[in-house]
Amino acid sequence: MPRIRFLPIDVTTEVAAGTSLFDAGAAVKAGIETACVGKGTCGLCRVKVIAGNEHLEPLTDEDTKHLGNVFHITKVRLACRTRIAGDAEVEVMTRRKVTREPRPPGAPPRGSRDR
Repeated sequence: MPRIRFLPIDVTTEVAAGTSLFDAGAAVKAGIETACVGKGTCGLCRVKVIAGNEHLEPLTDEDTKHLGNVFHITKVRLACRTRIAGDAEVEVMTRRKVTREPRPPGAPPRGSRDR
């Protein structure tokens, strides 16, 4: 059975050949983001292939639609469209969280307007 290592959580799992990276990641709570729950329509379940690309099925139309044709540079795939045939290592990509600076004491609430 193929072994998949998920970074940055550093968890390795064995899965049946043909399993998607999305399903393998869900089984170990790797933190793969999704809005479409693995249907290939949202483009959020991005993973960067660190090793073992030769053991993953070729790029799909959904990969190209959401990520462009620069895999040879970025090594980024959609986890839900990537099926596993052998051992690989991937890094889960997450969207950057937007943080706000704290408001000074006594400042009006955000979004309020002086009238």
